Order: sequence, then C-alpha cells, then structure tokens
Amino acid sequence: MILARHAEALLWAGRYLERAESTARCLTYAANSVIELRDDEAQAESELLVRILGLQNELAEAGGIVSRPQLVAFLLSDSDNPGSLLSAVCAVRENLRTVRDRIPIELWEEANGLYLKFPFLGHESAVTGLHEVLLTVRTACLAISGVLNESMRRDEGHALMVAGRMLERSIFTVGLLEATSSDSRGRADATRMLRLTSSLQAFHRQHGNAPESAAVIRYLLHASALPRSVLSSLARVEQSLEKLGSTGSSLYQSRRRAGLLRARLELGQIEEAMQSAPAATLKNFADELAELADQVCAGIVPPLAIATVHSQFVRPGVDPELPMTEESPATGEGFVTGEGLVTGEGFVTGEASQPMGEGTA
Repeated sequence: MILARHAEALLWAGRYLERAESTARCLTYAANSVIELRDDEAQAESELLVRILGLQNELAEAGGIVSRPQLVAFLLSDSDNPGSLLSAVCAVRENLRTVRDRIPIELWEEANGLYLKFPFLGHESAVTGLHEVLLTVRTACLAISGVLNESMRRDEGHALMVAGRMLERSIFTVGLLEATSSDSRGRADATRMLRLTSSLQAFHRQHGNAPESAAVIRYLLHASALPRSVLSSLARVEQSLEKLGSTGSSLYQSRRRAGLLRARLELGQIEEAMQSAPAATLKNFADELAELADQVCAGIVPPLAIATVHSQFVRPGVDPELPMTEESPATGEGFVTGEGLVTGEGFVTGEASQPMGEGTA
C-alpha cells in the first residue's frame, strides 16, 4: 500500500532524474561542439537540441535563440523554463523530500547534495565553470541511480522510480531520433545520436568505428543488450508496471499498452513502417510513448479523484489537462480516497483538498 501522492512523487522523481541527466548531456554536447561551428550552423544545431528536448514552445515564449550563451542559459539556469537543468534538479529534490521515509537516506543525501552544489539557486557553491557544473550533475545522477539500484527496497517505490526513468528515457531517445531524421539540413549525424545517449563506446565495440545513421537508429531502437535502447527501456517499464499490478489495478491498461508498444518494436513493425516514412513513424511513436507516460500518471492519481488537479510539467507535446477515462474513474478500482475511506485495493490518495503534484517544477 502506498499513498497516491507518494506514488506520484516517486514516479516524477524518476522522470526528472532522467531528464536532468539527458539535459546535462545535451548541454555538454553544445559546449563541446556547437561553440566551434559557424553562426548559421550553430543556430541550426541549437534549434535541433531544443527540438530533441521538446522545448520549442518554452523557447518561443522566451523569445527564441539569439546567441549561443542564450541557449546555454535557457537550458541550464532559466527558472521560467520547466525543462531547464535547474528546474529538473529542484524537482528531483522536492519530489524526494516528500517521500524521505520511503527511500534510503543515501538517496536523499545525494539528491540534496546535488541541489546544494548546483549554482544559480542563491546559495554558495564551489562549482562555477560550465563543464564543472555539468560534470557534477552527471556524476550525481549516476550516484543517485547507483543508490536506487543497490540500496532501495524492491517495493512499489522502487518500481515507480524505475518506471518513471524508463518512460522518460524512451521519450527522449525517440524524440532524438525523430528530430534527427527530420532535420531540415537533410543529414542525420550518427555520432551525435550516440553521444547524446551515452552509447558511443558500446556501439563501437559491437559495430566498429564508422557509424552510419540507419544502423545507429536501429541500434538505439532495438539493441536488447543496450540499457538505453528503447526496447530495453520499454521492457523495464512493463516489468515495473507488472510489479505494481497487485497494488493498483488501474495500471492494467498502462501495462498492456507498454507491452503492445514493446511487441511492435520487437517484431519489426516500427522498423517496417520507417522504410517509407521514417520521420512520421518516429513522431507517431514518440506521441504514443508520451500518451503512455500520461496514462501511467493518471493511473496512479485519477484526475478527478482530487478537487484541484495540478499536473507536473510533461514533455513533449502532452496536454497536462488529462480527460477522465473509463479505465481510471475518479474513485476507480485500486484506490483509497479521502482520509481512510476504502474504495478498493491499491494506492491511497491523501486529503481530497490537496492539489496534485507537490513537487511541481
């Protein structure tokens, strides 16, 4: 049994943890590569990175990219950008703060330590240079992941954090492939795709040192031995939701949907469709993954079970105002609502007047 607000916080802690690591890798790539390009090439590469992260609307609201330092500031320290590294670091800490009694103390110490080391938050930090900041974030994310895997009890909380991370990883990877395939410059940089997924060395060991874009796309989609491939990530999502099946029956449809997406990928249906329309196929696949993540969140906290619904930031392209579905009614099976009023097995929601999303970025 787990409170619904705790379940939501753990799911989003996993998503924001993965998002922080992905954004840090994108910023590292921008700092090492974009700065060396001509102005027009740098502009195109910057816009592509924003598309990969699904932040086009946020960038438009911020006024667009005028210079390379502005891109770094937008992705690194813009508190108004819910997809910035600063927002992700704060959200990881805030979500874990609300569930400190359910996680190992080392997990909280790593997350809180990253928050205290991260500049731009108004407290003193010994970390100053851009590369040092990004290295600190990536190292802390790996440390948190290590504590999660080695020290956390294999209960609902662990399953929720893993599900959140793997959903976010799948969305990011497919978004990367889709943005690269639809690049207006007409070329797909294979090395960029591998660097942004930390898969370059793994690919070289298996396929050699001259990556081709088509081979890299297949590798990032289908490689069962690669933890960052979409197939591996979806398999872990399915396993995590299966562990939660006895706790919240409202997640049955989400588990079934994750299995269907994994099967379509494993049986080659996605690759077959990509032969005629690669960009459109990947775009549709990315939308389906985002809808799956949306459905998982709705299965944990049914939208109308609480008087005021406030969704955390969802990336990319998902309407945060979720409609109520037949699979997850307001007091549906698998939930306990109010203060001790039992309506079924599974998750428990807190006070009815409390808004959803305590750790909202």
